[in-house]
Amino acid sequence: MNRFTRPPFRGPLSGLKVIELGSDISLAFGARLLADLGAEVIKVEAPAGDPLRREAPLTPGGESALFAYLNRGKALVSIDGGTADGWQLLGDLAGQSDLVLSTDDAVRGAEPDWAQRPATLVVSAQGLSGPSTGRPTSSFIQQHASGFAFHQASPVTDPEATPPVGCADWEGDMAGGLVVAIAALWALEAAAGARPGPLVDLSHEDLLVYMLVEPFADWQAGMDVTDRRRDPAKGLTIAGGLVWYLPCADGAVMVSPREDHQWARWCEVMGSPDWTRDAELCGDRVVRTNNAAKLQELMARWSVTQRNRDVVEAAKQARVACFPVSTPRDLIENVQLRSRRFFDDIRFTDGTVLPMPSLPFRFVSQRGEELARGGETPAPGRPDDGRDLLATLLAARDGSAERSAVGGL
Repeated sequence: MNRFTRPPFRGPLSGLKVIELGSDISLAFGARLLADLGAEVIKVEAPAGDPLRREAPLTPGGESALFAYLNRGKALVSIDGGTADGWQLLGDLAGQSDLVLSTDDAVRGAEPDWAQRPATLVVSAQGLSGPSTGRPTSSFIQQHASGFAFHQASPVTDPEATPPVGCADWEGDMAGGLVVAIAALWALEAAAGARPGPLVDLSHEDLLVYMLVEPFADWQAGMDVTDRRRDPAKGLTIAGGLVWYLPCADGAVMVSPREDHQWARWCEVMGSPDWTRDAELCGDRVVRTNNAAKLQELMARWSVTQRNRDVVEAAKQARVACFPVSTPRDLIENVQLRSRRFFDDIRFTDGTVLPMPSLPFRFVSQRGEELARGGETPAPGRPDDGRDLLATLLAARDGSAERSAVGGL
C-alpha cells in the first residue's frame, strides 16, 4: 500500500477491543453488533465450549446456525475462568481491552475486581443485587415473571383457551442484545479511558418490564390491564387506522385503506362487490371500524382467490397501503433486500452456506466510505483455533505464552 492509498474502511468502532465472557444470546448478539461496526471482539469460551454451539438448527456437519449468527466476525479463545490462574488471565486481558461484556456467572456473580477493569457490562437474569438475584430461571420464565408474556398475548377472544406463551424463537433475547450494544456504547463514553471503568448491571427482567410502555400507560389512564379478553366492539385497529390481515391463495397480505378515498379505490381493486355499496356496513371510517370483523370476512372471500403478489401490485397501483406477509424464504428472495446486500452468506466447515442478516442499515462515512456487508463470511471456528491469538495476547502481557489455565495451550 502506498501513502496515497486509504486503508480499508473497517467501521466506526475500528480500534475498539472488546472481551466477551459467558454464554448468553443477548450478550453474544450485542457483542456481534459491535463487531459488525468494526470492533475487535474476542469471545472467551470455557474449555468445554459455549453450550450454544449445540443449539439447533444444526448443519449436516453438526454446526449450530444460531451460534454462527451470534458469533461470526469474532475471534474465539479458550480459557478456564474457574481457576485462579484463569481468573488472573481474564483480568490481564481485560486490562488490555476497552470494554468487557460478561454474564454474571462468568464474573462470579459480582462486580469483577480487576484493578485495570475497563468499562464493563454484566448481563444476568435479575441483576447483581436484589432479593431475586441468583434465582434459577430461563428466558421463558423471565418473560412471564416480568409480565411481558401476558402483555404480548393480549387481547384474545378466549383467554382460557389461549394462555400466554414466550416470545417466538429468540425474539426476547435478540431485543436484549440491542440494549446490550447501546448500554455498552454508553459505558465506553462514560469511562473516558479511566480505570477501573464504570459498571453496567443489566437485568433481563428489568429490560422486559421496561418494554411494557403500553400497559403502563393504559393503567395510568385507569384502564383494566388485567383482562386479556378482546373487546369485539373495538374493531381491529393498528396505529390509529384500520389494518386487515387477508389470506390469499399463496400466502397473505396486510392492507390498510383507512380514509374514505382509499377505501373507494380498494373496493375497485376487489371488483366492487355488492356489499361495498352497503352504507350501514362500510359507509365511512367510523362505520368500517365498528364492522371491521365482518368486513374482514367479506374481503377474505375475494382475497383467497388471488395471489398475494397480485393483490399487493394492484393495491400499489391504486395507491392503497398493502404489503405481503412474508415467509423466511420470501425475505431471502426479496429483490429489495438483495439489492441492499442485506444478507451475508455464512460458510460452514462442512461446506454448507446459509444466508443470514447483516447489519440492518447501510453505513457511509463522511468521506464516502461504505461499511462492507452482503459478502461471504466463514462461520466461527473452534475455541482452540484461537491458540495463536491467545499466545500473542499473553506475550504482549508478560512475554510468556505458557499458562496452565489456557485450554489447549
